[in-house]
Order: sequence, then C-alpha cells, then structure tokens
Amino acid sequence: MKIAKTPYIYKTRDICKALGISRMTLYTWEQKGIFSAPRDIRGYRVFTKKQLKQIIKAFSPGGRGRWHFKI
Repeated sequence: MKIAKTPYIYKTRDICKALGISRMTLYTWEQKGIFSAPRDIRGYRVFTKKQLKQIIKAFSPGGRGRWHFKI
C-alpha cells in the first residue's frame, strides 16, 4: 500500500514565524475574517509552499492585509 504524499507541509507555527506574529494574532484575524486557512481531516491548519508565499506577500508592506483559502 502506498501512502500519498500531501503538498501541505507547513503548519500554523510556520505561518506565525514567517509573519512574525503570535498564534493568538492569527486566531484573532480568523475571527475577524481577515484570514482563513485550509484544514486537514483533524481540523489543523495546513499550507502548501505556494500558499505560504501568498500569505507572506499579502501581509507584507504594500500587501492587501488579508488572505483567504480558495478551493
């Protein structure tokens, strides 16, 4: 049996570290509708490398200041 490799390799802590924010800030943004994240079967936030780059760009100076997961 082969186990499929998932493209989701980054987690909440990686996003927080890349943006220089706390986990609570990310949760607050989610509650306010500024940020939404894809989730795995357990409900954990998971991200691809492409999504990580998009998030960093969105929250960098000159960015939109919001990011939402799109299917």
